[in-house]
Amino acid sequence: MTVRMRPLLVGAATYVPGLRNLTARRTGGTASARYCYSVWMRHLVMAHTSGIATRFGTVAELGPGDSLGMGLAALLSGAERYYALDIVRYAESTRNIAILDELIALFRSRAPIPGEDEFPLVTPLLPSYDFPHHLLTDERLATALDPQRLALIRDALLELDAPKAHTPLIAYFVPWDDAAVIERESVDFIFSQAVLQYPSDLEATYRAMDRWLTPGGALSHAIDFKCHGTTREWSGHWSCSDPVWSLLNGRRRDALNRAPHSAHIDVIEGLGCTIVCDQRAELPPAITRVQLAPRFRHLTDDDLTISSAFIQARKPIEPASLPGADCRTKGEAV
Repeated sequence: MTVRMRPLLVGAATYVPGLRNLTARRTGGTASARYCYSVWMRHLVMAHTSGIATRFGTVAELGPGDSLGMGLAALLSGAERYYALDIVRYAESTRNIAILDELIALFRSRAPIPGEDEFPLVTPLLPSYDFPHHLLTDERLATALDPQRLALIRDALLELDAPKAHTPLIAYFVPWDDAAVIERESVDFIFSQAVLQYPSDLEATYRAMDRWLTPGGALSHAIDFKCHGTTREWSGHWSCSDPVWSLLNGRRRDALNRAPHSAHIDVIEGLGCTIVCDQRAELPPAITRVQLAPRFRHLTDDDLTISSAFIQARKPIEPASLPGADCRTKGEAV
């Protein structure tokens, strides 16, 4: 394992009084309407493939980042309300409204889903990036894109700059640090894109989502397991001792939790949810078992090759597990 010098120096700098904010940055991605459209449509299409009903009352997103664009895409495809949960307030009304206008144009034109040529690193991968007419029918879009409804969405975005950013259509919880911010069993679909590699208490985060989900509700998460440039090897973070890792991350808000693929599967299934999709991307092993730090000696052989995964799961209507479609596949993209 080879630690990169720049993240080590930046991590150490966060311990210096007054310098922590120098590491603050935008999250990227969601400042683009086409990116938001691509990501949301992939979650939607994959939900249908996995046997998940795609007419949602309430949709929640963890870590929306620079805009609420993916949640706006959910509203424009028919969701009745959207909850955004973040640690830092990045999204603001001017950017959100600009992205809303671009998204409206994409939906009205039934634009194809931007695919691997435009966003080669985005998962999940789809067999077709054509507009999903079978899901978003003309009738469904006519209701979702009704001018009066669009005006309500726009008004809701303008209200989000207020201290309590809650409206009947959109609620923005920042920071969210308590599962009680959302009513129990009130959300039909919870999704995230490259977010769940960060929560320091991963199990508590999943427990919160399980609390929010309605019986039969679903989770949909794209998760990256790579080192994010902290080491030269894509999986080198699993060979870092705790003191070295602590120095690398310093007091960053976006420190990786280093949880491997198996940890997510274990927590989801431990909550009684049924995995209905596990689309994996793999890379050749970059470190050996001998190089693993003691706390990661339990990693499975699969963990050492799975660089990212798109996981969907369904909460049972009753305590017993539900049967469901299974799209457990291995992808080639990272």
